[in-house]
Amino acid sequence: MMSSVWSEYTIGGVKITFPYKAYPSQLAMMNSIVRGLNSKQHCLLESPTGSGKSLALLCSALAWQQSLSGK
Repeated sequence: MMSSVWSEYTIGGVKITFPYKAYPSQLAMMNSIVRGLNSKQHCLLESPTGSGKSLALLCSALAWQQSLSGK
């Protein structure tokens, strides 16, 4: 079993835990997602296949949701 190195990013005041070092495109996507959620807006995001969109979306959206329970 491989051990993974977890990374933590704070984006827009939200602490996001990521299962590895995020690519710059994933950080940009997470930033847009958190900004959109904070301002209650829709986001249209696109990125090439295999760039980690699903992971960035899940990690940032769930971290944002979790940050709400602390407020």
